[in-house]
Amino acid sequence: MEMELFSHTIAEIVEQKQPFKLRFYVLNEDVERRVEEATNYVFSYYGHGEMVGVIYTCIKELMINATKANLKRVLFEDSHLDIHNEEAYVQGMISFRNYLNEASYAEHLPALKGRGYWVEIRFEYTEDGVRIEVFNHARMTELENKRLRDKLKKAMKYDDIATYYIEQGDELEGAGMGIALIVMLLKGIGVDPAYFRIGNTSNETTVARLEIPFTANFHSLRERK
Repeated sequence: MEMELFSHTIAEIVEQKQPFKLRFYVLNEDVERRVEEATNYVFSYYGHGEMVGVIYTCIKELMINATKANLKRVLFEDSHLDIHNEEAYVQGMISFRNYLNEASYAEHLPALKGRGYWVEIRFEYTEDGVRIEVFNHARMTELENKRLRDKLKKAMKYDDIATYYIEQGDELEGAGMGIALIVMLLKGIGVDPAYFRIGNTSNETTVARLEIPFTANFHSLRERK
């Protein structure tokens, strides 16, 4: 019944061409179903239902990365490790890399809520294109930002995820594989990966932005700056 109500609400919102957002602390099957359904409504409404599978896969990777980044903060805080210190960061990631999974999210839900480590996904759309942003309430450290930039730069050179994994696999953390997958999926549906951006915001959050043009009239947020 709850999912039926959600479907009805999303259908009305999309038909009214209104932006909308969903906020959560733990990524679970219910959240995934809602986001997939929202993605389907938006893209199908504008006649691009064939993109839904690829775009939702990209969004899910971003939601996984965002929830993992938040849980990472909780684990570092509870272990009294300085996430901004490179040595402590490596030490922490070695300790936590096998712990960052769905079960650990549920276990730490009270801490994530209590400390304000939320994730929010926002949809904006017109007949010219769609903008999807995934925010998490934790800024990337300089080390995390550098590692991400390096992986994004390397991923741009590949068209095959298997080759990327063999040549660039990261033993410390797996976010790089998700980033590479997104880049290659976007290339596969003819979307310039330059429309995919990740960075810190001015209000202590990290944002991953996917922009999908439908027409030549679409203007990226990056172009407006």
